[in-house]
Amino acid sequence: MTSIEIKSLEEFQNHMASEELVYVDFWKDNCPNCKMLDLSFQEFNNSAQAEKVKVLKVKLEEMGENFFFEQDIRQTPTLVLYKGGEELTRLNGFIPPNKIEEILEQNA
Repeated sequence: MTSIEIKSLEEFQNHMASEELVYVDFWKDNCPNCKMLDLSFQEFNNSAQAEKVKVLKVKLEEMGENFFFEQDIRQTPTLVLYKGGEELTRLNGFIPPNKIEEILEQNA
């Protein structure tokens, strides 16, 4: 699993243009569930499915509220799986590692 911190709209759009499976983790500082999701990703990284996906970390404080609203993000964390820029599934709140893996298996 490759994890990339997104710092600009251009960087986000470049990754979205690829045909890869991409999990986008929309998060913010001072969010307890965001920290828990990071722990889930650490566990998920040990699974066989981890090599099939890239994870983009998109921080509210970096990208701004308008960007989050444009992506229809209303809470953090929100985890969205994309392929070729198309949304496949969306999960909100804390997500356990097995659910991250299960969603990926269903969409790979």
